[in-house]
Amino acid sequence: MRVMVLIKANKDSEAGILPSEQLLADMGKYNEELVKAGIMLAGEGLHPSSKGKRVKFSSGKTTVIDGLSPRPRN
Repeated sequence: MRVMVLIKANKDSEAGILPSEQLLADMGKYNEELVKAGIMLAGEGLHPSSKGKRVKFSSGKTTVIDGLSPRPRN
């Protein structure tokens, strides 16, 4: 079984602001436990959604939206 852990983005995460040192330490400890158990494959993280693309397929038409921009790009 493979699992991806996602945390919902907020204004701070989208701006690239890191979580508190305590939260990072707790996450690191948890990740170490997963590695020791042999079940963690990767932990590099994802980019903020503002750097991504949203692709919509509707009625044979494809629309690409850059990041969080509300304007479609065809």
